[in-house]
Amino acid sequence: MNEPGRPPLSPITCEAIDQLLHRMDETHWPLIAAMRVKKYYPLDTPVPPQAPQHLLSRIKSYASLLFRTEANQYEQFRSDARFPVWLSRLSDRVLARTLTALDRIEDGDPDALLVGYHGLSRPEVEKTLRQILREIAQQYEQGKVPLPIAGESTKTEPQLDQDERGTISKESLAAQIKRLQNECEITAEAMAVAIEVEPRSIYRHLAGTAVPRPKHIAAYENLFSERLGKSVTLKRPVKRHQNVS
Repeated sequence: MNEPGRPPLSPITCEAIDQLLHRMDETHWPLIAAMRVKKYYPLDTPVPPQAPQHLLSRIKSYASLLFRTEANQYEQFRSDARFPVWLSRLSDRVLARTLTALDRIEDGDPDALLVGYHGLSRPEVEKTLRQILREIAQQYEQGKVPLPIAGESTKTEPQLDQDERGTISKESLAAQIKRLQNECEITAEAMAVAIEVEPRSIYRHLAGTAVPRPKHIAAYENLFSERLGKSVTLKRPVKRHQNVS
């Protein structure tokens, strides 16, 4: 069923949008949740440092992709006088969805802290999200649409049966990571810090001798997306008996 504030999309398109948004939740919630910090640590245990910009970057990436995932389906309505209003309503929905997600992620572990621990306030996060969503909406209004989300159709009838989350090429996973590493001009050691694994695991991923865990694949996607300024989706490996790291 089409929601108020959306263009007159077909029912199947609305369902497809909801599925795509859910996939964004599945990818980005774990990345944000990984930055929760325990409320109490033993005296002999070091306390993690605050990382407000890192957390804010993950939140902005999540909200931006939510917006673009749906806005990409509005292309045929660009000439409609209501187009800016629909984008504004979309911004409001994405903001509400993102803030609700943060509440659920934080409440999911009563013994941990998230936004407040990293020195951020809810009004600060909300203000930042409103600004970035406004900027993206203006890009769509002006026809300066960002690159489409990798592996997902920009037509009004999204194709959801290609892969679990779409692909960027027919390369092996190792080849994709290596190519994107070169595009980002980032060292294996820097990737290890960003992905939160040992450097030896990165080298194994690049060599194809081990398959990254799903959470690490999602972390790779988030890292490459942030550095390249566009959404990157890695093709998932076919499940078989392989070393996982």
